[in-house]
Amino acid sequence: MPEVELHHVIATLGDGSELATPWWRVRSGEDGPDLLVLAAQHGNEVQGAEVIRRFACECGEALLRGTAWLVPFANLPAIRHRRNSILLGPEEKGTERHRAHNMNGQWPGDQAGNDIQRLGHALHEEIVRYASHVIDLHCWNKFWATATLATDDGGESRRMGEVAGTRFTWWREAAPVELPAQIRGAVVARGGAGMAMELSGQYVMVEREVQTGVRTVTNVAKVLGMLAGEPDLPPDTGIDVTDDTTVVVEAPCSGLFVQAPELQLEDRVEAGQSLGHIIRDDDLSVEEIAAPVGGWLWRFGSHRPDPDVSLADQHPYSQHGDPLASIVTG
Repeated sequence: MPEVELHHVIATLGDGSELATPWWRVRSGEDGPDLLVLAAQHGNEVQGAEVIRRFACECGEALLRGTAWLVPFANLPAIRHRRNSILLGPEEKGTERHRAHNMNGQWPGDQAGNDIQRLGHALHEEIVRYASHVIDLHCWNKFWATATLATDDGGESRRMGEVAGTRFTWWREAAPVELPAQIRGAVVARGGAGMAMELSGQYVMVEREVQTGVRTVTNVAKVLGMLAGEPDLPPDTGIDVTDDTTVVVEAPCSGLFVQAPELQLEDRVEAGQSLGHIIRDDDLSVEEIAAPVGGWLWRFGSHRPDPDVSLADQHPYSQHGDPLASIVTG
């Protein structure tokens, strides 16, 4: 049977206090990959923590080879702050001023830096530096569909992205990594492989999203030979999102956008199908909104630029030209 161990990374903060971050290591007892799955680098991106808890249970029962390194609460100070990072106040968007406190970009950390850099250094030295493969779990706003962020390196990172099994995949070309970097960049810089994942919705747990995350992490473990079986790849997954394949649906007038209740992100729509309607704010008439092309809903719902931090930016009021949906034609 695999061996499940609970550990704590101890980081010494700038004021001399210590922060203990819990994590699991699951050992198969057989040689194989060292797969790191990490979540909640941002304190409002919490769904990956439940993904990791469920994956830990699966590994505890069925891990065949290698070791799983599982960190559900990467940035515990930000989680306790209930915001993206520790310096942000109510409805405050992360800016250049906060870059050094954004864990996602500070790897491998700095033992003499700010508290987040110190935490990253402690996590790196005890966990990250041993990883041969990494899956970095994030969540973006609820108006955007879940996506795999994959790197076309022609090797292990490419293979991880290909078996993720999400509806959408955002590919980028492999490029030299300059440290400090995102965590997958830090792993790739020393010869490892990695991918990231953006689940849909922050501050919340959504069962469909958690199930998608578990499937993705399990698929990668299967293709690495750590778990038995073949990857579960549902139909119409791995759709490449590019500017050339994406059609934006804009508001033809101002008013309140009411989404078609039967539709949700990732759904297939056909040309001419109703996406909802706008209640006009000038004469109260109804303006029907139809899909101009067939494809899959990549973004859906009227919102402003910062819906991840601002309730006002989630408001369904639209002005002429505002985006209401994005459809990927595939």
